[in-house]
Amino acid sequence: MSKGKSWHQGLNFECHKCGHCCTFPGGTVFATEREFQRIAEHLNLSFEEFLDTYTDDMDGYVSLISKPAGPCIFYDNGCTIYEIRPTQCRTYPFWDHIVKSPRKWEEEAKTCKGINRGKRWFNKEIKALLKNMDQKWMPARGQSG
Repeated sequence: MSKGKSWHQGLNFECHKCGHCCTFPGGTVFATEREFQRIAEHLNLSFEEFLDTYTDDMDGYVSLISKPAGPCIFYDNGCTIYEIRPTQCRTYPFWDHIVKSPRKWEEEAKTCKGINRGKRWFNKEIKALLKNMDQKWMPARGQSG
């Protein structure tokens, strides 16, 4: 996470479940094996059936597939797995490329109605939220992690 001056006063964000982060074309959602297992359990599918139906290998890791128009496979006028969504989804918009400068944060605010609204997140809280991003994403099948 960036340590620029923009963090000293904190950042406001509250998810409005608008779907912006779920619907941009080319979005890739990586997750840990445990996160994928939790989604499979939620859907009452075996882990293998879940992987075969809802994931693909991308850039050496397993990723959720997207619908043909770009949204995440689990987006349908809202996230259908919101309570168990992967860490990558839960940590938006606190991703490095967004929070690295006030200008990037404000650019993202033009398309995400939760940015600059709601709860004030301070550096310590954001770091705690992002600590799970250090977990290993599930390697593509046939590769070792």
